[in-house]
Amino acid sequence: MAYRYLLGLGSNLGDKKSYIDKAIKTLEENGLRLIAKTNPLVTEPLLYHHQNYFINQEILVDSDRSPHELLALAQRCEKIIGRTQRLRYGPREIDIDIIWWSGGQIRTAELTIPHPYARARYFWRRALAELLPAEKDPETGISYASMASKPVRRVQDFHNKKAAGEKIAMVTCYDYTFGRLLARTSVDCVLVGDSLGNIVQGHRNTLPVTLEEMIYHTRAVRRALPDTFLIADLPFLSYQSSVRDAILAAGRLVKEGGCDAVKLEGGSYFKQTISALIACGIPVMGHLGLTPQWILQLGGHRLQAKSKEAQESLLHEAKALEEAGIFALVLEMVPSEAAARCQRELSIPVIGIGSGKETDGQVLVLTDLLGLDPDFKPRFARHFAKLGGQVLQAVEEYNQAVREGSFPSAEESFFSREDS
Repeated sequence: MAYRYLLGLGSNLGDKKSYIDKAIKTLEENGLRLIAKTNPLVTEPLLYHHQNYFINQEILVDSDRSPHELLALAQRCEKIIGRTQRLRYGPREIDIDIIWWSGGQIRTAELTIPHPYARARYFWRRALAELLPAEKDPETGISYASMASKPVRRVQDFHNKKAAGEKIAMVTCYDYTFGRLLARTSVDCVLVGDSLGNIVQGHRNTLPVTLEEMIYHTRAVRRALPDTFLIADLPFLSYQSSVRDAILAAGRLVKEGGCDAVKLEGGSYFKQTISALIACGIPVMGHLGLTPQWILQLGGHRLQAKSKEAQESLLHEAKALEEAGIFALVLEMVPSEAAARCQRELSIPVIGIGSGKETDGQVLVLTDLLGLDPDFKPRFARHFAKLGGQVLQAVEEYNQAVREGSFPSAEESFFSREDS
């Protein structure tokens, strides 16, 4: 039976293009029929960053080999071409990955198809969209064509997204486990929000969150997302007291937490602070509208900028932050028309939450997105899943299995007679 495969080829040592050409030729000599290929693309190294840039190219082939047979062939071809075993994710003469096959999903100890990072790596997303535009990812049911947006790797990419009319998808994350899942998606950027005060710690608001706690959570998320643009909130009173305090706090989030940028709430009063942070090399994202660190003054989580005068003030404050040098602005809980005007009149991206769809992107709290708390659903949030119910069911099934003695089974237990 003939299968169709998408293979990813990469090299960052020696004559890179020559190694890729040799790989294609060797695969064809071993019975693979070349259907189509992408143009070579120069890409940054992922996971292990201290190495040369790569050349990546993807090929669509037909083969009567099974996935495991093709994996064995790919490994033999790597050796024939001259790949030397080195550090994992490190430099290599040639790398041949199976990204997709026409048989759907496969998951064994040796092989997972689609590749776990097929959605996350831009050069593979690009290839899937280009060579398989009608296909849907079998794990999510989402078309590959809709995942082909360019990646966000640095501050300038936010501006590029806005210029190209590409929406920015941003979510919050607070821990390593969820970060590992996000690392397998095409999400553009991740925010370690001080909303962890509500979500993780159970406080009524974000005010109790400390700088040390923000560093702790940012560091955990960074371990899971080494290649994702990561933004961290400056918590309450870490930047309001003085420019010096802001620099020290933001510096610690970057140095110890590993984030790429910080976000702070507030308007033109903080222009000097923002300019000072940027002068120190720390990118800053702004936040206007509902600013949770001012919740005691605002009197609750309420829609902001409702009047014409308040909307004019909002735009004035947004332009002041843009002038100070922020690279993007979050607008929380403002009328759609006010957010749309900011989007039109600012050159930087405007990312909304509860501010309508006319912004340059959206941000959602991950637990809201996943529906982990079925009793909490603010008007602006959508439960894209209902995991809260699944968690309840899983725990009760576990409870039952323990009580009736069906867990653990023999297969889930160890015995002294077994080989170590």
